[in-house]
Amino acid sequence: MNLRRSAIRTFLATLIAATSGFAQTQDKPFEPYSGQPGKDVVWVPTPATTVSKMMDVANIGPQDFVMDLGSGDGRNIIAAAKRGARTLGVEFNPEMVKLSEANAAKEGVADKARFVQGDMFTADISQATVMALFLLPDNLRKLTQKFLDLRPGTRIVVNTFGIDGWEAVRTESAQGDCGAWCSVILYIVPAKVAGTWRLSQGELKLEQKAQTLYGTLTLNGEAKTIDVGRVIGEQVVFSVNGIEYSGRLNGDTLAGTVKSNIPGNWVARRVPD
Repeated sequence: MNLRRSAIRTFLATLIAATSGFAQTQDKPFEPYSGQPGKDVVWVPTPATTVSKMMDVANIGPQDFVMDLGSGDGRNIIAAAKRGARTLGVEFNPEMVKLSEANAAKEGVADKARFVQGDMFTADISQATVMALFLLPDNLRKLTQKFLDLRPGTRIVVNTFGIDGWEAVRTESAQGDCGAWCSVILYIVPAKVAGTWRLSQGELKLEQKAQTLYGTLTLNGEAKTIDVGRVIGEQVVFSVNGIEYSGRLNGDTLAGTVKSNIPGNWVARRVPD
């Protein structure tokens, strides 16, 4: 009996000690660490100098609505909010969300820096004018279609890892203490211009892969292959036999100028599928 009572006392003492230790651990403030695993990405903080460079390269200001997917401790969103932008960070870890809100309050931008707990792959990003991101290449590949569905001209600024198949409009390096995370890359979401377009004297057929255009221009019955073609936002530029066509998308109309020995204008209207 004495042995049994002793065993019970030992068990209870161990349980109380373990419970006390658990409570103390639970009461300890959440502190993320570099390399901390998450649902879809390991958390590595973007250096402050790189965050600043991202804000500069994307030209973020009060006119913008900036979003970050996998927003971590909120540093991109807080930096954008300090520049007057409306913001929203989407973060799967609820403890990170709480930390982000606390950080925003400390920085005096709690009214502009918003954070929600959610999945980056299902988040609604349709209203963003800027995406400020630090994600792995595989994450970016999975998000590519969502990026392409954004409004033409939306800026996507990323830290170090680029978007496969996309052409950057600007690449810069942060200065100072940024370690391996110094590269800042800017992309502009292209308009969707693939399809057939009717001109007064012929037809323009365009194929598109992100910002790159391919296809043929047929004028007066003669078809010629597009040499080089690009889409930057709603701006379209392509060359045929050294003659440059530049224009802008407006609804279902492409209109612009021709640079050749005899400069002129051109207008093309989309042929419904």
